[in-house]
Amino acid sequence: MECFRLTRALDGLTFAVPEAEPLVRRLLRVVGRVVIDMGVENADSEVWPNTEEMALQWIDEALKPLGYQVTRARNS
Repeated sequence: MECFRLTRALDGLTFAVPEAEPLVRRLLRVVGRVVIDMGVENADSEVWPNTEEMALQWIDEALKPLGYQVTRARNS
């Protein structure tokens, strides 16, 4: 899958700020998980709630070192 190839390509990059690399790695991890769970033939939509929860947790983990966190919007 292309997301894994992109993750491996990060090893050859030098980021301008040290916070960028772990952020990118986590976000690619999220993309990979969603693609694996939802973007394949015969994907089971019943898995979505677990996939969504995991993706939001990983995004939150990626953002916390930058001083942010994932929260539900008030109108949701």
